[in-house]
Order: sequence, then C-alpha cells, then structure tokens
Amino acid sequence: MSHRIGRRQLLGALGAGLGASTLPFVPWLDARAAGAPPPKRILFFFSSNGTVHESWVPEARGERLHRLSPILAPLERHRARLLVIDGLAHKVIIEKSSRSGHTAGMNTALTGRNNEITDPRQPLHSLATGVSLDQHLGARLGANSKLRTVEAGVQVEPYNKDFAALSYAGRRAPILPESSPYRLFDRLFTGASRQVAPSGDAADVGALEDRRLVLEAVSADLDALRARLPASDRVKVEAHLDAVRALGHSLATGVGAGASAACAAPTLARHVHPWNNDDIPALARLQTELVVMSLACDLTRVATLQFGRGGAAHRFTWLGQEFARDPQVGPACQAKGLHALAHRDTDPVSRAKLVRIHAWYAAELAHLLDRLASVREGGGTLLDSTVVVWMNELGTGGDHSHERTPWVLIGGSRQQLSAGRLLTFPGEPHNRLLLSLCHMMGVEAETFGDPDYCARGPLTGLA
Repeated sequence: MSHRIGRRQLLGALGAGLGASTLPFVPWLDARAAGAPPPKRILFFFSSNGTVHESWVPEARGERLHRLSPILAPLERHRARLLVIDGLAHKVIIEKSSRSGHTAGMNTALTGRNNEITDPRQPLHSLATGVSLDQHLGARLGANSKLRTVEAGVQVEPYNKDFAALSYAGRRAPILPESSPYRLFDRLFTGASRQVAPSGDAADVGALEDRRLVLEAVSADLDALRARLPASDRVKVEAHLDAVRALGHSLATGVGAGASAACAAPTLARHVHPWNNDDIPALARLQTELVVMSLACDLTRVATLQFGRGGAAHRFTWLGQEFARDPQVGPACQAKGLHALAHRDTDPVSRAKLVRIHAWYAAELAHLLDRLASVREGGGTLLDSTVVVWMNELGTGGDHSHERTPWVLIGGSRQQLSAGRLLTFPGEPHNRLLLSLCHMMGVEAETFGDPDYCARGPLTGLA
C-alpha cells in the first residue's frame, strides 16, 4: 500500500472545505446543530502488571480524597477530577476460568467474559468470548464518526494476541492496537486501513516528508481561510493552527506537542522507532497527541491508549540505569524488565522500583489530561466531555491476582462523574463497573459481559 498522502485527500478526510464558514476539523468551531452539547467520549488508558496497592490507594476522609498516594501523586493537579475505585475483582476469571494471570486478565478486563483456550496443545493461550466495552460503545456512539474506535499502543508486542489484545470485536476476535504513531496518523487522517503487523521502519521513514508537506499545506489553507472568518472565530483557528503545526513537528521529530512552544525548539531531531525501548517516552507523547487529536476532531468518540501487552516487559531505563538490568528471577523465568520486577514484588528493592514505574504512568496520564483540558469546546473543555479510565489486567503482579484491581476514572463532568472521591467495593465483580460506564455514556443495558456478575446492577455513587 502506498503511503503517499495528497493535500486534498487529507482535507477531504478531515472535512475542511476551503469555502466553508466553519471547519469540522476545528473542534472549537462547532459544526453540529446550534446549541447541541458536545458529544460524550471515553478513553481507556491501560498499564500492566498490577500495582503496589499500599502505594496506590489514596488517603481519604470519608469518601473525599485527602492525600494522594505516591503512585497517584503526579495526578495532584487533577485531584478534583479523580474517582478512585478500590476493591473490584475479575470474578468471572476467579470463579469460572481454569486460567489466571496476564492472559486471563487481558481477556476479561474490558469484556467481562470468561476466556477460552484456543489450542489444546497450547494451554497457556486463550482468547475472550465476547465483545469488549470499547467496541460495544463505539458501535453505539460512533455511527457518525469516521472511526468507531481508535486503538493506540506503546510497544504492544503482537506475537501473542491473547497477551496483546485489550479490545475484542466479539468471541475470539481480538483487535491489536497500532504501535506506530506514523501508521496511526495514516489511519486517522488518510483513510488507511487498520494495521496489525509490526511497523516497517523504512516505510515509516519514507512517508515522513509526505506527511510534513501535507500538514504544512493544511496549515497554509487554514491560514488563508482565517482571513475570511468572523473575528470571533479567528482566534479559534489560530489555536488550531498551532495544534496542526505542532503535530507536524511531533511526527517529524518525535517531540510531544503539548504546547506551541514545543514547536520552536524540538529536542529530538530523528525518527522515533516504534520498537526501541528507550524511545518509549517519546512514543507515548506522540500516541497521546494523536489520540487527543482523534477525539478533538471528532474522528472517533472511543479510544484506547495501551502501554504494552499484559505482563509488559519494558525496561524503564529513562528512570535510571538501575532499571537496565533484570532482578534475579531464575534461569527458567521468561519475565524481563517491568514483568520481572512485578514477579519479585515482595522484594523491597523491586517494590520501590515498581512504585516509581507506576508513578511514571500516572505522570503520562496527567499529561494526557492536560492535553484534553487544553482543548476548549462548548463552553468547557474536551476533558469535561471525556471519561478517562485508567485500568490494569491484574491486581498485583507477583501472585497474578485478579483481586483489588486498580481503577481510576477522571474527567467527565458532562457525564456527571462524581469525582474527588475514593469508593471501595470489596470483592464486587468489575462487570458492574463496565455496566456503569455504559450508563454513564448514555448506552442503556441491564448487563455487560457475563450476566451472572451483573445481578446487583451498576455500581452506585459513580455519577
């Protein structure tokens, strides 16, 4: 497939006609019916290998958050928007599955369904038996969007779909996220089909100049159009021009585009390789920017941002050289990097490193929230209309537990998310949360996933 992108093709895909008085690509210029509220969106943010519970759960007075934990501390500026949910369990796996661990957690995290061994000769391999929540919501919320859902990954190794897939189109139908920001760009802005194979570095590099020229041309066209807009809309187009130019610099240099200042002095003048471990921070910022743009431009209303597969083995070398080597886990153990640390979560040194790693994820989440909050929309921000869900496939990594899995909901004031609180539901099935999210997004249902675990209905007090 050719990667060449035409300027008019991109403009057509974005719906940015030069003669229009409003631009659907510009989220601030509302092209929907006058007075219509912004659409509801939901974004799933995934990290793996469980957590260190005592360093994750915040201090609360009653239900009100009082002091954030070491892991959640990077989210302090968004504390009033946080709803921390403790105590939930993947009951369907605990009670019905012959499998446990990373694969089972991935299979059920968003499906609420049991898993199924795909090959009797490979009993460690299994797939989910139902649709995942993101796909279920995408089919109902995204009928008028270019894409029903967007699945972005940060080095999600595709070799085993049962470990890699968080999303499912249905029974035994996993959907792998796209780990190349360059290919994700193509899918979002040029109509390219979903890519599931590992990205080819040569193909990605060959397309960079085309993408840069296209984005420059789009900027020029928007700049020309600005002169023909009412004065009240010009400042909005100027803000959007900053975002388009920043995206161009991001894709060309690997620099995140959180603010227009990032365009002035990019610090990484090279192609970022989707599979280099040390490029993970840069990749995370690129994928974050693309996910935010996909929501802001209404290309989709449901997205996932997935950091690695279940049991991800990334080495967090950017946090210090002490993360470059694996702890002693024995010659037969296949765990590496983060995965190896999680296997040794009772060791004080490994446990301290795990806290630092999970806090890094929290900082990346905080950056994502900053970007959503920076997009003005309908008298509020993009974050106001987006529920962000931080989730994990396990409760703790050392024993592969599916008890007390960590969940954090953020944003969503337009969905009336009752934030700034810690809610505890000891031993309750996570299906009830999945059902609650359906209701929060305006999708009525009596159950989600296995109906045996929805008998008590949605969780109370979330909204």
